[in-house]
Amino acid sequence: MLMEKIKVNYKGIIFRLLFSLSIGFLSKIYLILNNYRGKVYHLKTVLDDMIPFNKYFVIPYLYWYIYIAAVLIYFAVVDGKKYFKLLLSILVGMGISCIIYYFFPTTVSRPLLKGEDVFTKLVFFIYKKDNPYNCFPSIHVINSCLAAIYVNREGILKNYKMISTLIAVSIILSTLFIKQHYVYDVLAGIIVSYIIYFAFNHSVVLDRVKQRYPLEINR
Repeated sequence: MLMEKIKVNYKGIIFRLLFSLSIGFLSKIYLILNNYRGKVYHLKTVLDDMIPFNKYFVIPYLYWYIYIAAVLIYFAVVDGKKYFKLLLSILVGMGISCIIYYFFPTTVSRPLLKGEDVFTKLVFFIYKKDNPYNCFPSIHVINSCLAAIYVNREGILKNYKMISTLIAVSIILSTLFIKQHYVYDVLAGIIVSYIIYFAFNHSVVLDRVKQRYPLEINR
């Protein structure tokens, strides 16, 4: 079914996907802000101390890029309107995050890496490319949560929704286990993603609430 839609409207799909390059523009702003700029805040909690460093979570942390790209491509193929809603939601989430990073810079404490295995090297690569700033809220969490919400609201098989949710959850957990973010960063990312989703889909959300909890007018 997807292949048929691609064959019929490949030009339109490519045109839609070109707009996703705007994510790269906001990523440039992220990189500019991802440096020490004076006073930074630590949002570490007791729970963060209880979460052990786990190098294997670098895998879901990295396939965040594949997951977001796959979901955007899916909607670009099957539903242009939802594609642009998701893309705009991601851009707004990144924009809000960058504004917060500028006025409220935070940092995380990273562990000393030991070992020469591939997982440790991948974590070291991430640490080298991404300074320990721009943490609250987590863009990894915002984008993953938004992608999962849109997929879960799609009329597809439950198995696909479950797989998407598991991927999103593993990505969110990875931000904690490889010590890229604190718990507050994750919670803020989840809250921001749901607020953005509601802002772009409030009528749909309210209709579903009314269907699930209909008001008894005549008693």
